[in-house]
Amino acid sequence: MAKRVWIIEGWKGTELTWSKEIPHSALTESQVKDVLKCLVAKHGLTDGELVSAFVRKNSKLYGPHLEVQESGNSKPWWMSCGGNPYFTARVGEQPK
Repeated sequence: MAKRVWIIEGWKGTELTWSKEIPHSALTESQVKDVLKCLVAKHGLTDGELVSAFVRKNSKLYGPHLEVQESGNSKPWWMSCGGNPYFTARVGEQPK
């Protein structure tokens, strides 16, 4: 029987730059979203872009740099955060 895992990947354009599998039971969906945001902040944002991601959304200063997008009902399901680089997460199966 296969074991469910979170597959978290870092991308620069179409090039896969980083990948990590984590047991599905180790992180909630909310925690995975936070991980994606942290990875984007660390690897892709300037200090100014980071600050703009935290101001009010209705402000002219707001930047959507840390918004997490979800695929909705499409299969396979995924989450993504960032521009370039960007990070994605999906649930996969790891063979035993």
